[in-house]
Amino acid sequence: MGKNTIAPDLMAILSSKINSISKQMSYTLQRSARSSVMSSARDFSTAICDGVGDVLALPNGFPVHVANMSLTSKSIFEFHSVDTLAPGDAILNNSPYHGNTHMGDHTIIVPVFHEGELMFLCTVRGHQADIGNSVPTTYHALAKDIFEEGALCFPCVKIQKNYEDVEDLIRMAKMRIRVPDVWYGDYLAMIGAARIGERELTKLIEKYGKETVRTFCKEWQDYGKKRMIEEIKKLPEGTWFNESSHDPIPGVLPDGVTVKVKLSILPEDGLIEVDFTDNIDPVACGLNLCEATVLSAGRTGVLNYLPAGLPLCEGTFSRIIVKMRDHSAIGRVSHPYSSSLATTNLADRAILAVQCAFNKIGDNLGMAEGAFAQPPSLSVISGYDSRYKRPYVTQLISGHSGGMGVYGHDGFVTYCICNGAMMEWNSLEVIEQKYPIQYIKQEIITDSGGAGQWDGAPATKVIMKAREDKVTSMYVCDGKYNPPRGAKGGYNGSPAKAAMYEVAKGEDNSIELPMFHGLDLMPGEALVSEISSGGGYGDPLNRDPEKVRHRVREGWITEQKAKEVYGVVLNTTSELYTVNYSATELLRQVLKKGGKYYGI
Repeated sequence: MGKNTIAPDLMAILSSKINSISKQMSYTLQRSARSSVMSSARDFSTAICDGVGDVLALPNGFPVHVANMSLTSKSIFEFHSVDTLAPGDAILNNSPYHGNTHMGDHTIIVPVFHEGELMFLCTVRGHQADIGNSVPTTYHALAKDIFEEGALCFPCVKIQKNYEDVEDLIRMAKMRIRVPDVWYGDYLAMIGAARIGERELTKLIEKYGKETVRTFCKEWQDYGKKRMIEEIKKLPEGTWFNESSHDPIPGVLPDGVTVKVKLSILPEDGLIEVDFTDNIDPVACGLNLCEATVLSAGRTGVLNYLPAGLPLCEGTFSRIIVKMRDHSAIGRVSHPYSSSLATTNLADRAILAVQCAFNKIGDNLGMAEGAFAQPPSLSVISGYDSRYKRPYVTQLISGHSGGMGVYGHDGFVTYCICNGAMMEWNSLEVIEQKYPIQYIKQEIITDSGGAGQWDGAPATKVIMKAREDKVTSMYVCDGKYNPPRGAKGGYNGSPAKAAMYEVAKGEDNSIELPMFHGLDLMPGEALVSEISSGGGYGDPLNRDPEKVRHRVREGWITEQKAKEVYGVVLNTTSELYTVNYSATELLRQVLKKGGKYYGI
């Protein structure tokens, strides 16, 4: 890291401009995408990389998508040398064996040239409504291998040349996808977003000059590296071990899967090592991670503890060394093992294993575990809608909550597995218009959040029913048998649940369902979804009584739980309720000595 030659003000201007271009790509994609997965739930991410593939700018995106964008972008050079790339090319990659996340995420990479030199790569990743799997979902949990999974695999193929589609590839994709018009609409939106990035970056180069822009790219990476080293030097040196266990899956993984991690902080070297090498071999189902998702899990788990103002570039990321082995379920998956669920279930466990390892370092570097993927409220639904006389496939994004308690902060309600609340909840009214389902209920479950000095966010219950047509629902839910763990005396979160019932008989006649399941929901039947809640952080008896009062007043917790768990006695006769501080102090003394609440 030598002396900078770009003035600080120009450095700030160029970094802001490049980041804003990436944001412009995101806005374009959200406004023009065809599927509700992208346009409503915002299940996509964008990035701008330099000419060698190193990330320069990441606007708001999913951690599992963006913390590995350099790996995905650089993967194109395995098949295409710079000499074989040209303006107007677009590369499609959805291969988990070649730097992508899983088959369901199609990634478009557009090279940006200026005067014959490759200057940037515009990268757009979007989760598809359908990818042609052998079953109508992008999460094929039970697929023994890529062949049973069934999706078309595009390992860095040129899907556009000279700004025109390669029609042979488009035709192949449409033949293998149940809703080809939706897929092609999303594809065009992704291409359009990347082309806007190409256009705006070309303007940037023309305005500031190629040499200035090239120098900026190098010095921005150096700046990210320098900032990251400074933060790492503030941490204690040492090595810590942690793990997180995924639920059993009957008939596939009867003992579940435990994700193990070794976290080492090396302040003098300015490095953090996240070691996943001590994990199981690949499994004959879709839960295997891949290089991209292991990389993002390790980086995300660390970055969630560091200041938000760090530059999100490869220079910053380079100080986090993520170790993994070949031929591992938590490593570089081997062909033909399936990684259909590589962005969700075990990825969540891997991120949380890293995050919660920091609990062993100090009280002010703490997090509990948050809710896990993915209950029926996040299921993939498919079928035929007789109202519009058309087939459909989409993923629902509703009722996801369960953010973990964190030192100094309660868990946030809009948490969606480990996507850091980047995903947006579907509008129930819009989904009801577009698909033949009707929501009966979407509500917070009282008393569900893991109690703590800082509470885990509550769980949500969602109930939906089929209208006049059969609806196929497929979900892959973790967290029933191993719910989110609390930390530092905080309570565990509540377990996940899936059930169904006949509407005419009522919810009291519900039948519990398996947690990895596919079913045909018939007219007159309702599907019940309860996501796990977040774990609490710290002793609930140390929670601010006014926060307890507020949550009782709002209906998040009951007055009984306030007394039994938090040791808070309330006067509920006034409209806003008040804390009886003398009774609260007495009750807390009793509870801290191991006594119980007996009606103070």
